[in-house]
Amino acid sequence: MNRLADRRTTVLLFGLVILMFAVMQAVFPRTLAAPLPDARVQSPVLLFEFARTPEHLDHVFGAPGDPERPARIAAMDRGNRLDFLFMPLYGFFVFSVFAGIARERKRRVWLAVGALGLVAAASDAVENVLLLEITADLPSPGDALACLPWPVWIKFGLLALTCGAAAVALFRSGRRVLGALCLPAPLAILPGIAMPLQFGSLAVAMIGLGWLAMGLDAVTRLRRKTTG
Repeated sequence: MNRLADRRTTVLLFGLVILMFAVMQAVFPRTLAAPLPDARVQSPVLLFEFARTPEHLDHVFGAPGDPERPARIAAMDRGNRLDFLFMPLYGFFVFSVFAGIARERKRRVWLAVGALGLVAAASDAVENVLLLEITADLPSPGDALACLPWPVWIKFGLLALTCGAAAVALFRSGRRVLGALCLPAPLAILPGIAMPLQFGSLAVAMIGLGWLAMGLDAVTRLRRKTTG
């Protein structure tokens, strides 16, 4: 536990999260097969996660008979399998952030907040199992597609909640700018859940902004410690 609370561990995990994210961006499909009218989601990965109907899947991968459809499915599957490596990295990064806060403030309740990052990563694993099940039989996604929203929004909801908690901790420590960067995620998550095709991308981006603030906080605290 002490090792996870060490800011050096937090910074290392933050760097690995950024590296892994860059690798995954290069693996996943980069463009939709066809834009979805009246939707703001442009990422194939996010539209797949937000998909509710077979029509949504056709916009991600292409309609049956599209010659690029098999390649898009293969790329998505590669990315989702690689994602199983990303989950523990970001889960332990979030936990490490709050383990450090718990040690500094001597309040173990922050460990419970950090554990939400691990639960989010576990929910992400369930989500990916469903995504791989859907692509295995894309014409008949069935129950997997119907169940998909639950792990998706449990994951994003918990991550947004941890961003809100990080905002509280940062404001209390006087780091108001970094705290402000964490604040939009919990504010954006409810519109994202209610209208994912319109606001889901914004909610996800705000979680990423919160992670950036948490990582920068760890980096600057570590630099202050090593130069102090």
